[in-house]
This record gives sequence, structure tokens and C-alpha cells, in this order.
Amino acid sequence: MSQEIKEVSPTGKAIIAVVLIPTIAALNYVGGVIVEALKAPIWGDTWATILGTFIGGFWVGAAGGFLYNIIMALTVWGLPSWVWGFANVAIAAIAWFMMKMGWTDLKKPMTWVMMIILYGLVYPLFTTAISILVFGGGPLYKPLAAAVYAGVLSSTGNFWLANYVQNAFTEIIDKPISFIISVIIAQRIPKRFVLAK
Repeated sequence: MSQEIKEVSPTGKAIIAVVLIPTIAALNYVGGVIVEALKAPIWGDTWATILGTFIGGFWVGAAGGFLYNIIMALTVWGLPSWVWGFANVAIAAIAWFMMKMGWTDLKKPMTWVMMIILYGLVYPLFTTAISILVFGGGPLYKPLAAAVYAGVLSSTGNFWLANYVQNAFTEIIDKPISFIISVIIAQRIPKRFVLAK
């Protein structure tokens, strides 16, 4: 007996997209709370942006990630922190680009190479610029990252480089972990619920 696969209607797809946005924000929050409780040297609060992009496409992932930053700015971090929402937009853009290039197969070395280059080395350029231009830069509150910052600054005297290296230090661990988790989960979502093509 053959089993018919039903396609989700356009209205159903719109509902999935609308529901995904706050879900992404909530899952990012849960990830961040877990990482903070464990005192891990990573962030853990952007994995759902990547997952949401894989499922709902760029705009859904970016909107959910941005919403998370708005909520955190209004409740925990302070209002100026809303600008970090653009970091989630950049994360969604990289995830979308990697998906379009076919770099989401964890069995292929190109996926790992591009994941490390884009999330671990290129993306920290963006976060470093925001950190310095908006917040004045300086060491992160995470002890290991702050130690990296202090070490680079004392050995080179280069403020920009010290900020970049500490950001790269956290992102080169955090984003690949987030990416891998998101790929594994996205592969288990029934295709009819995946809006991103």
C-alpha cells in the first residue's frame, strides 16, 4: 500500500513561517541560558537562527534571530544591545549561502572548511566592527575570551586585532557547533514542512 505525501498548502506554509519566528527566538534563548549555566566559553544563542534558515529560508531565520536580540535588549542586556540583531541577520545570510552552495553535507570536507572560514574567520570581522564602533570594544565578559584579548593586546599592542582574535576564538567554536546541531535537526524535519528550497 503506497503512502501519499501531502504538500503543505500556501496558507499552511505562511502559518509555519509565522510560528517559526518566535520559536527561533525562544530556542536561541534556551541555548544561551544553557551555555551560561555551564559557563562555557561560547555563546550558544544563535543555533536556532541557523536552523530556522534551513527550514524557513533566509528571512524567517533572520527575523527570528533579530527578534531574539530585541527581546534580550528590552529585558536583560540593555537597549543599545538591539544592534546585535544584525549579527543574527549575518548568521542567517551565511547559513542561507551555505545551503544554496550545497555546503550543508557534514560528510563532505568542503562543508567543514567553509563553515570554519565563514563563521569562524569572516563573521568575527563583522562582530568586531560592531563591538568597537558601537560599544567601544574591549575584553568580553567570558574569561577565556578575555584572556585571549589580554594576551593579544599585550603582545601586539593592536586593539583591533585583540578584539578580532577574541571574537574569532569564541566564534570558531560556537558557530560550527551551532551549524552542526542545526544540520542534524534540519535533516530530520519532514520535507513537506521545509519552506526553504
